[in-house]
Amino acid sequence: MKIYEAELTLEGFLIFSTEVKPMITSYSSMGSYITPSPYIHNYPVMYGLLGMPSEAYFVIPSLHKADYELKGKKSGGNSLLRYTTVKREIEKFAKKEEQSLYSFPLVPKKIIVNSFLLSSESWSYALPTRKPTKNVFPRLTSYSAFSPGSRFMTYIVTSDDYPKSKLPRWIRIGKKRWGILQIYYNEVEIKDIKESTEECASSIPVNDIDTEKFGYEIKNFAKVLETSSLKEGKIGWAITDKCLKIKGEIENKRVSITLPL
Repeated sequence: MKIYEAELTLEGFLIFSTEVKPMITSYSSMGSYITPSPYIHNYPVMYGLLGMPSEAYFVIPSLHKADYELKGKKSGGNSLLRYTTVKREIEKFAKKEEQSLYSFPLVPKKIIVNSFLLSSESWSYALPTRKPTKNVFPRLTSYSAFSPGSRFMTYIVTSDDYPKSKLPRWIRIGKKRWGILQIYYNEVEIKDIKESTEECASSIPVNDIDTEKFGYEIKNFAKVLETSSLKEGKIGWAITDKCLKIKGEIENKRVSITLPL
């Protein structure tokens, strides 16, 4: 097992609609106000580490690395799309298979936030019209976005045979040109690993579903992020029934890391 302390620097604007609420002035409604959480879910990060574009999981269905029901069934129903790329990678990692990796969620180290108003309209011969908001930005919607220079960190764990050269220096976790992150990897020189059978607090927020898949029971959980899909798991600081206690060095500095792996 190899462990990297990854430092990620944002090189482009990043918007995640973690929270949506009405924006109201003293005079009238101004549409919606959309703001991101400073903690970033680990699944988009893993898609980036696996070399896949972000469109592969939330924009273009044809790019999904997914399982489809066998075509030609006479049931009359449409083929179901299952988002399986990250789940398969997590299962590989849990089984300690070769060439597997896992990333924990991103923790903010420095956040630079900008707010701006986005409006989208098209004009007919007579009156302004709005296209469906599924395809364009909603009209009169205020966004808060992370700006270039924001920094995050996480731990990335790989199997022993996973070459460092395979880890990308750049990933994109947002739509189009949003969410471009430059990554610097500091490998932990592991000196000692012990499995503790006592309750442990994680050194970094964890995904509750992933943690249970790895065979750990969560005793206490402080949620910091929840998405609209419960299958993706909640992110939070956790106390588990057991853990791995890792002692090592990063650039000649001693570190002690507690992870449910």
